[in-house]
Amino acid sequence: MFSIEESYNQAIRIVRNIVEDIRFSRQLYFEPVKAWSCQICQSITDDFELLAIIHNFKDKNPYMYSHPVNVALISYVIGKWMNMDGTKLENLLCAGLLHDIGKARIKDSILDKEADLTPDEIEKIMAHPVVGYKIISSVNLFNIQILQGILFHHERMDGSGYPLELKGEKINIYSRIIAVADSYDAITTNKVYRKKDSPLKALEEIQENSTQQLDVAICKIFIHNLINFFNGRAILLNNKQIGSIVRINPAAIAKPMVCSVLPICFFLRVRILYAYFILSEFCQNTDM
Repeated sequence: MFSIEESYNQAIRIVRNIVEDIRFSRQLYFEPVKAWSCQICQSITDDFELLAIIHNFKDKNPYMYSHPVNVALISYVIGKWMNMDGTKLENLLCAGLLHDIGKARIKDSILDKEADLTPDEIEKIMAHPVVGYKIISSVNLFNIQILQGILFHHERMDGSGYPLELKGEKINIYSRIIAVADSYDAITTNKVYRKKDSPLKALEEIQENSTQQLDVAICKIFIHNLINFFNGRAILLNNKQIGSIVRINPAAIAKPMVCSVLPICFFLRVRILYAYFILSEFCQNTDM
């Protein structure tokens, strides 16, 4: 039985190897992706522990490698909350882990550029779903649902996405789930050109985008369960004190009711700067 930490690090190695194989024009091996996806479905049962591990590990590896792993695992949790069966969950994990593989054909100088991208660079970035689709389809290992999950993950419910400007139910269900997971991880991870935001701020942004761009039903499931996950978790307040989330108002997700861990505890509404949800010693409610 693999631990969650071992499975996470294994996925990092799988993605790194595939990216390097693509960049150095070596033979591609995607069998480990399917084996890892099966392993996750068989061995990982604690959704909240998995989410905690993601928050703990997300900034410890290059974004090129950690982001696909985070998206795959967050998508998996969403799929479980949607009561998907084992086969669909394995497919979802495969699509999530490979959704950005087309970026392996893009130079790091473009992916990590701090300045505004040129029109040509934007075109290369926007081509990555198609490039990834072509790479993955060439090995004849993954079914059409997985391939579409990769190709359509930047499509949006209102037709504003790319590459085909699909709308609504025409977008593959895996793609719609990955779009939510992708947004969440991108917002909560440090990148060269953007500092990360708090997890609750990310949920608030996803909630706003659910009215047009993201699948509203998937967003509701995701937000509802993440609020349950964060309730009682420890956070770092903007006054540098450690606090505990007491209540999250769905109408103002980024401004939770917090109990600060001080000699005299008091309640206050604050903006979260960084969340210590992953520190086990702080993961319990504090005494009032």
